[in-house]
Amino acid sequence: MPACQIDEYHDSQLLREELVAWSANDVIWPLPASMWERRLRHWWDENPFAAISPLRGWIMRHEGRVTGFMALIPACYAVQGECRAAYAASTWRVDEAHRNASLSMLMKMRRLAATTLLVDTTPTPDVQVMLQKSGWTPATSITRRFVPLGLAGLPWRGKWPRLSAGQKITRDPAEVRFIAASFQKPDRIEKWVTLEYLRWFAASPMRRHEFIGAIDSVGCLTSYLFVTPKAIRGIPGWMEIDHFTTRGDSSELHALVGEIARDPALLGREHLLSLASFPGDSSWDTAPVLHRREEQVTHHFSIPAALKTISKHSVLAEGDWGL
Repeated sequence: MPACQIDEYHDSQLLREELVAWSANDVIWPLPASMWERRLRHWWDENPFAAISPLRGWIMRHEGRVTGFMALIPACYAVQGECRAAYAASTWRVDEAHRNASLSMLMKMRRLAATTLLVDTTPTPDVQVMLQKSGWTPATSITRRFVPLGLAGLPWRGKWPRLSAGQKITRDPAEVRFIAASFQKPDRIEKWVTLEYLRWFAASPMRRHEFIGAIDSVGCLTSYLFVTPKAIRGIPGWMEIDHFTTRGDSSELHALVGEIARDPALLGREHLLSLASFPGDSSWDTAPVLHRREEQVTHHFSIPAALKTISKHSVLAEGDWGL
């Protein structure tokens, strides 16, 4: 049997049509072709970081027919306060008959990871094992804290701070005119945040992302949260998936949560809000919450050797999580 051929995927209309048709036949995670078209358009055409490189992943063929694909979504990270190009890995799928050949894709990703920051936040259990054997750093544990909203939250309302004078709430990234800074702390690796990124992430076709930010009179954003609907043991709720502040502490983040706790109609009629933090993130340590528990996630990061000594700040909304 002829060997499979693996090539870099550089997008074109013809290739994308072929990729959409093949992806729509996935029996394990079925999505209609229209959703794959929308998803790839979001990843590559609308992505504000798309210009960092034409590379969009690797495609595998056998006798000219598509048999596998691994996607790369362009991204940018702050590395000690400077913007650094990165990629989010996604949609590593191979036809069962050619499963063994897919390891060559992993080797190509390993070579890229030697010089480029890579993120994979939705790997399957088998892929997680392969990533860890390849030296990727797992970030698979979070602390989730629960905040009661509405009438249930009355005993907690007074414990949340309020926004400073001159600050107001915005629910629309389009109202933001500029951001106080594109990163939070200069001594670590974290997401690089721009106006275009906020609007792009809010428009994800795969999951509802609700934005709540703090801006001043000229539209300067200093802190924000992204939340997504998530039932908590059957109770309608919100799950916080991203928190960002340019302030020196977490007080403004807490004030944003306080706005939701005092006025749940700001986002909806849900009864609970969960706040998430990875180890080393103290944003919610002093938050007046009802309950906390540890949960497992699947985030993995490949950090080039030259950056290994720099701490990595993580949030749920990284990689292809929610995209």
